[in-house]
Amino acid sequence: MPTENNETFYRKIISGISNGVIYVQKGKILYVNPATAEILCKNESDLVGKLFAECFFEYSENDDFNQMLLEVIYDSRREYEKIVPYFTGAEMKHLHIRTSSLKLDTEMIGIIILVDDVTELMKLRGVALDLENIKAINRQLSESRDFYKRNAETDKLTGLLNKITFENRCTEYIQSLAAEKIAAMFVVDLDNFKKANDTYGHQFGDLILIQFADGLRNIFNADSIIGRFGGDEFVILLKDVTDTNFVAEKARVVIKMAQSLHSEKNIQISASIGIKIFDGTEKNYSKIFAAADKSVYVVKTHGRNGFSINEAARQTI
Repeated sequence: MPTENNETFYRKIISGISNGVIYVQKGKILYVNPATAEILCKNESDLVGKLFAECFFEYSENDDFNQMLLEVIYDSRREYEKIVPYFTGAEMKHLHIRTSSLKLDTEMIGIIILVDDVTELMKLRGVALDLENIKAINRQLSESRDFYKRNAETDKLTGLLNKITFENRCTEYIQSLAAEKIAAMFVVDLDNFKKANDTYGHQFGDLILIQFADGLRNIFNADSIIGRFGGDEFVILLKDVTDTNFVAEKARVVIKMAQSLHSEKNIQISASIGIKIFDGTEKNYSKIFAAADKSVYVVKTHGRNGFSINEAARQTI
């Protein structure tokens, strides 16, 4: 138990804490602890005995806060909490203001206003917010770059690689292909596509192209390079070929898939496929593609709806 009287004892406790403590009764300041004077950059004599509004609102720039706090200090039943800007005359601070009713027994005898200087915390918060904004901007830029990169590299209708990107990817792969490894270049033309497009309209034609592109994605593994050169011409580079039979089987699956495209329209879509099988000793993309393209014409001149490997005779399913 303290030996001093209660008021002196509690004043000593309050004077030693780092938070500002202001006792207000009927709008007038009756007590402030040393921390309050330091936070508000005023002398204790400038505060005690003065109206709270006279001492504080002179420098506060938040009119809504001023009005609210006026209502609180003249009605001790209300409580309030807010972070507000406060200009000391030399610098701008941010103060965390909290009010609490003060009772003696059951009688309201005023309010206690607690004041914390949170200026540095708000600066850190501002830095954190700035960092978050920077991160958000960077995410948006990254997403935009990815979006434009995808659009620059892909065919807008089917999402397959466009001609330039397909050529670049294939050239890079061919240059890195070991001599003993085997791969295959497929060039695919859709038979009767122009007739279907002219008869049933471009929307129907686009639907065929989209469905065919999806079919190619399902037939060839994710490691394959698949592109569309425009119109009804598609290209595939199949990696890690085991033998000719493996390539021929892939071609037959593509032909069956093409035949399943909207056959109910009385226009039979089919595929003419030219294939060039090559190993790692062949490094010229243009020559490999040209050989596959020649094989397409072997198929077209012998009835379409089939495939030719290395310009050999047309084969069907």
